Order: sequence, then structure tokens, then C-alpha cells
Amino acid sequence: MCGKTKKDLAYEEIKRLILDGKLSGDMTISENVLADMLGVSRTPVRDALRRLEMDGFVRVIPNQGVVIREVSISEVKEIYDMRIALEEFVVRELADGLSDEDFRNLEAILKKQEEACKKRDAVAFHEEDRRFHDYLMRAYGNAMITNFISRLRDRIEGINVNMLKMPGNMQLFYGEHKRIFEALRRRSGEEAAKEMDEHLKGGKMRLIAS
Repeated sequence: MCGKTKKDLAYEEIKRLILDGKLSGDMTISENVLADMLGVSRTPVRDALRRLEMDGFVRVIPNQGVVIREVSISEVKEIYDMRIALEEFVVRELADGLSDEDFRNLEAILKKQEEACKKRDAVAFHEEDRRFHDYLMRAYGNAMITNFISRLRDRIEGINVNMLKMPGNMQLFYGEHKRIFEALRRRSGEEAAKEMDEHLKGGKMRLIAS
């Protein structure tokens, strides 16, 4: 929390309300109502809404209010296409750069994914899914790629969790992550990129079908 401005906190809280489904596409809400909900003035809320509009979460209609944008099929396709291009590149480049500690950390994430599978806990699994991908992006060390992919994932976070609740999907994702991990441990960048390609393309198709 330290160092964050009121508009940063308002942005994070409104986005969290959207991702949790507490603000959804079947409602229009005013700046005043949001300000009251967050216990702040309209100014940080207005600034946060401008940023959320740029990120694709809301549409601000003058004199009417704020509409929460639903994620369209075309948007899902575009998000995954961007992820495929960037994450394949990252794992291909990263294969020779991971340390023994990196592999231990990734293995720990996979272990937690396995436990979430056994418990059929889609929320916990999704958290570890995100940690797995985020870890690889941070290990590569390009902050622009890391932040960009994080924003892309935010946009589809809610529907991703729902997709994981469908029978068999968590086990599929876990197996795909393991194959990416094993390819990286063999220091095979091309194989890791191929496994990432199959993983993300499969995720795109499963999400569209869900």
C-alpha cells in the first residue's frame, strides 16, 4: 500500500470488484456511487475510470454513467494471440538462463497446482497458473513484457476461473505446464516454445468454447 496514490488504490479496487463479478456488464453505475463504495472523492475515481477505460474494463458514457464491458470472443482471441507471440519468445530465449533455484521455485508452483487439482479448487489453481507464467516472464527480465502480459491476463481473469471449473481442464493445464517445465529443464528452447504454443492455443479454444 505504501507509496500508492488514491487514484492507484481506486483503480485496483474497482478492477478487483469487476474481476470478482461484483460489478458486471448488466449494470450501469455512477462515479458518485463508486466514490461512496470506496470512501473517496470523485477525483481519484474519475482518474481510475479513465485508466480502466484504456485497459478495456469499462466504458464511460457522459451524463449516463459507467458501463462494465463484457469480454467478447474477438477480444479473447486477440489477447491469446498476443500472449502466444510473447510467451513463446520468452521461453525460447529463457531456456539457457534458468538457474537451479528457478527450477526449484517452478517445481514448487507445479506442486501447488497438483494439490489444487486434487481438491478441485479452481481459484487456487488459477492463482498458481498465473504464478507459473508470471515467474517465467520475470525470470526473463523484460519489465515491459511482464507488465503487458499481466494486463492482458487481468482482462480475462474472471472467465478463466470459470473455464477451469469445467471437468478435466485443470488436469489438462497442469500436464501442459509440466511439459513446458520439462522442456526448459532439458534446456530445449524450441521444445519449450512448442509446448507453450500448444498450451496457450488450447487455452484459447477451451475459453472460447466455455
